[in-house]
Amino acid sequence: MLFRRSNSRRHLAALAAVTLAAAAGCQGPAAAPAPHAGARQAAHHGAAPVIDGQATSGPRIMIVGDSITQGSAGDYTWQYWLCEHLRADGIRPAMVGPYGWLYNNVTGRQMDQSYANPDFEHANDAIWGLTLFREKTEIGHLVSIYRPDYLLMLLGLNDLFWYGISQAGMAANLAGFIAAARAASPAIKIVLGLVPPDIHEQTSHAFAAAVAAYNVTIISTAAKESTAASPIAVANDVPGISVARDLWDGTHPNTNGQIKIAVAFADALARRFGLGKPYPRPYPVMPVGPLTSPRLTVRPSLTPDQAVLLWTLVPGANGYVVYEKNVTRKAASFKRLPFPLSPAQDPWRAGLLIAGDVYAFKLQACKGTDCGAFSSTAIVTAP
Repeated sequence: MLFRRSNSRRHLAALAAVTLAAAAGCQGPAAAPAPHAGARQAAHHGAAPVIDGQATSGPRIMIVGDSITQGSAGDYTWQYWLCEHLRADGIRPAMVGPYGWLYNNVTGRQMDQSYANPDFEHANDAIWGLTLFREKTEIGHLVSIYRPDYLLMLLGLNDLFWYGISQAGMAANLAGFIAAARAASPAIKIVLGLVPPDIHEQTSHAFAAAVAAYNVTIISTAAKESTAASPIAVANDVPGISVARDLWDGTHPNTNGQIKIAVAFADALARRFGLGKPYPRPYPVMPVGPLTSPRLTVRPSLTPDQAVLLWTLVPGANGYVVYEKNVTRKAASFKRLPFPLSPAQDPWRAGLLIAGDVYAFKLQACKGTDCGAFSSTAIVTAP
């Protein structure tokens, strides 16, 4: 679902001092070094944070976005896939911005670092709930601080869904965003992303029409506002994002959705600005769902005919599907129990077992509609 922000930007920007606020190239260490005390103080007071060893020769990129861009626990993020693509082309840009973490969709907390692959630079200006109408008043300040050469923006869904901003208002806010960024950096290069499909468009014709109209506004505004000094491109070559296949909850992209968004931005950077090459085709199709296997333990219950299942929680997994097989009765395959368990149901009792029979259990971790890694099989004799 879509979320409003519960914390102010200035509060979160201060928290960002514990992550990479301005990073050295797309490919980074698995564990990002914490800024020194001076960098923390600089971040808090609005000066540009400095990280020891920061690259200065590569192009500086700041990605601006909401939850679609920030991602949540266990994600790669589309920033990761864009970074991987640029790195493969021999480009090592400095990714910059006030944030650098995931949102934990299970606990509802920020500052999660459980990336599917943490080996890239996380810095950006992407946080759950971010809106265009708020960002237009802050982007100039952030551009002044982080000095990006390229500004990649994917915003607007929250404005339309939560706040019902009119199309005239969306157009004015987009133009204001561009003007504020240019006031801080007259030669900045901008890439505007189109709002991707969302499940709410299937149930609300008005919302679907608003998204479609805003995407047209993005294209027309880019054409109108683009200049030789500060060109604007549109990341509109999104290769068919499917709500059912590419979004884990109908709004937020899974791995394949993230790749498709990265494709659109990579193509825009290559074709308009000559930064890297267009994303190679065919682009990869990756497994979806949590990648980490839960560790399952099963023991006999003190209650007859029951067994107790305990497992380790997996980053991003908000559901766990139980599979059961009666080994004694030589069941041919595992039976999938109909209702997934929530993280709060750990431990859980399996019932209606036959006393004295041996059972095999396994558990599959799921994030929304995407189910991924399985646990190993655990064996128990029913009491």
